[in-house]
Amino acid sequence: MARIVRLLAIGAMLLALGAGVAACSGEGLPGTTEAGGGETTEAPDTTEAPDTTKAPATTEAPATTEAPDTTEAPDTTQAPDTTAAPDDEAEGEAPWWILIVGGLLVLVLIIVLATSGKKKDVRVAATGPSWKQLARSGYADSRWLFDHLTEALALWRGNAKYDQKTDVGATAETASAETWQKLSGRMNAATDHLYALEAAAPDTRTAETARSVVDRLNDTRAGVDARAEARYAYRATEAEGEGQPDRSSRLATARDREQRASENLAESRRRLAEALTSLSAIT
Repeated sequence: MARIVRLLAIGAMLLALGAGVAACSGEGLPGTTEAGGGETTEAPDTTEAPDTTKAPATTEAPATTEAPDTTEAPDTTQAPDTTAAPDDEAEGEAPWWILIVGGLLVLVLIIVLATSGKKKDVRVAATGPSWKQLARSGYADSRWLFDHLTEALALWRGNAKYDQKTDVGATAETASAETWQKLSGRMNAATDHLYALEAAAPDTRTAETARSVVDRLNDTRAGVDARAEARYAYRATEAEGEGQPDRSSRLATARDREQRASENLAESRRRLAEALTSLSAIT
């Protein structure tokens, strides 16, 4: 709104300046504009000077010698003073079409300036974060995930699921429950930033680094879930009565499953750490 008011004020000033210049151009040279008026054409007709074509017959010498002196004819170089003529004063005013043309030019200038300003605003508003900013945001979220996608969180999840105490405040491990609830949001934020970084990357190396971090995050999150499920399965098998057939073998299988899940999670975290190191080098 302030820009429009400012442009209108500039336009009004330009219009007033154009009108003043036009008025001055019409009044500054009265002599020159009035010289071409109607009155100058009515100056004494020099053709009506004493008729030399009807001079007395050439046989009468005295008549020819007494012809009126044509050098005393009214001076045609001194046009009558027409400054007082009402018609000439009207002709000295600025023509109406000059004011209209000046106003149209000012209006076009205002429209062009306002339109160019809007395009600039739209262009600035459309500008998103740079690839450097995307890399920093993606690294921050991914680092948080690396710090919390641990063996301890997976064990808590498996035990809490078996005990049916996964809600916040349901157990003494309230911090773990809160962390678990934040995992999905953090994963979405991290992958969104990294996918955007891959699309806006200035080179192939940066794009590949962003994609690698996304893959390692997904692997680590899957490793935590697998470790939690293995813990839950072992607790469920362990709770079976002593008289159940093949209980010992099934416990051994569940324990082996936990071991493999723990090793896979550790490997996933190691690869994620390497990917984060590469990402930190370009932030």
